Amino acid sequence: VHRMKEEIQARPTSTGMRLRLEWAPLSDGPPGWVEARRRLLSTGSVWSPEDRDAIGEFLHRRIDDERASKEVFTWRELLFSAFDYRKWHEFSIHREQDGTWRKLTRRTHGTGSGGEKAIALTMPQLAAAAAHYAGASPSAPRLILLDEAFVGVDREMRGQCMGLLESFDLDFVMTSEREWGCYSTLSALAIYQLTRQPGIDAIHTTRWVWNGQERREGDMPEQGSA
Repeated sequence: VHRMKEEIQARPTSTGMRLRLEWAPLSDGPPGWVEARRRLLSTGSVWSPEDRDAIGEFLHRRIDDERASKEVFTWRELLFSAFDYRKWHEFSIHREQDGTWRKLTRRTHGTGSGGEKAIALTMPQLAAAAAHYAGASPSAPRLILLDEAFVGVDREMRGQCMGLLESFDLDFVMTSEREWGCYSTLSALAIYQLTRQPGIDAIHTTRWVWNGQERREGDMPEQGSA
């Protein structure tokens, strides 16, 4: 979660829009969860008898509730499911508007421009992928797959969204009927155009390369380009 927040905050958009990620406890989580969480976060290295009793009671109740909801389980699986605190939280995106941070909901999301709405949804996903790959070897691919991404977004904003892929240092494969991905925000891109004709059981492929300034058919990227 912290890596995702760092990834987002390190990359403000060119339009000046700022986003932040929050991971907050669900209000309708398990009974006693909010109070148990408060105690776990506020207590020091030594628990008081009241803290120990309250947290112990909460954990025992979680085991009993999980046991009652499952017919077949191992003890390991039971404990894993009973104490999986990730299910008791939710992610939320906050966007800064007029100097005020507001949680991104269906209503507040609709108040942004088309490009802002696209970035507000795209950036957290890219941040999650970048954070996931943070622990990998520096030479490992950071692959994501995109299908008809950024549909309905104007060209200028599509360029910014594509630039985010490079900003997050992600290796992407994208399929699209019309999108070529040739934007100045990308330093290099390999493109394969697939063409078919009715009645012919074959597909013709044409290789193109975008070098950040122009698209060339069949050329290899210039030396040193990404």
